[in-house]
Amino acid sequence: MGLAITALAVSIGVGVWQWAVSRELRELVRELEERGAVVAKDTTAVVNGPAAGLAPASAVEVAKLREEIERLSARTQAVARLAVKNSEGAVLLNLRPAGAWKNSGRGSPASAIETLLWAADGGDVEALASSILLDDEAKARAQAILDRLPEAARLNYGTPEKLIALLMARDADIRAMQVLSESRNENEALVNVRVQKGDGKTKDEGYAFRQVGDAWRLVIPGKAVDKYGKKLTEPPKKGG
Repeated sequence: MGLAITALAVSIGVGVWQWAVSRELRELVRELEERGAVVAKDTTAVVNGPAAGLAPASAVEVAKLREEIERLSARTQAVARLAVKNSEGAVLLNLRPAGAWKNSGRGSPASAIETLLWAADGGDVEALASSILLDDEAKARAQAILDRLPEAARLNYGTPEKLIALLMARDADIRAMQVLSESRNENEALVNVRVQKGDGKTKDEGYAFRQVGDAWRLVIPGKAVDKYGKKLTEPPKKGG
C-alpha cells in the first residue's frame, strides 16, 4: 500500500506541475489570439494564412508556443512514467534502531539476523556464539589464534565460537537496521540488510546463513576470522 501511495503521489505531483506550466503557455497563446491572430499548427500557414495581418514575429511566436506545449506534455508524461516505475521498485526506508531489537529466536534467517545484532549490541556473548557458525577452515583459524594466546586468555575465550563472538560484540557498530529481502535454497539463505553505522551512514549488506537443525546461523568464513584476529591488538570501536 505504501509503495502504491508513493507512486500515485509522484504521478500527481508531476501532473500538477505540467498542468500549471501548460496553463501559462496556453494563456499566452490565447492572449495573442485575442489580438487578432488565427493560430494554425503549421508555422507557414500561420504566417501566410488568415493571420497574415498579425506581425510575422508574433505569428511565429504563437506557433512556437504551441510546439512548446506539445513538447512539455510529452516530456513530463515520460518523466511521470519513469518516476512511478522507480518508486514502485524502491524499498521504503524503515530502519529499526538498536533499542527496538529483541531476541527473536533463530527460526528464520530474518529473525536470526535480528537476534544476532541484538546480542552483539548488548554484549551477550553466549547468545552471539550460538548465532554464528564457523566452517571447518574458520574454526581451524580461530583455534590457531586461541592457541597463540596466553593460558589466561584461552580460558577466558574458551571456544573458537566464543572468541569470534567476543570480537564481534567488541566492535559492534550498527545502530539501526532493516531487513530488505531473504532468499533461501534448501538449508542456505542470504539476507539482505540495510544497516546504519555509528557515523550515521547507511549501506546494504548481505549475510549468509545456514540452517543447523531448527536454527539459522550466520556463516563465518576463514577470511573473516583473520580479520577479527587482527582486531585483538586494536582498541575497540565502542566507546570511541
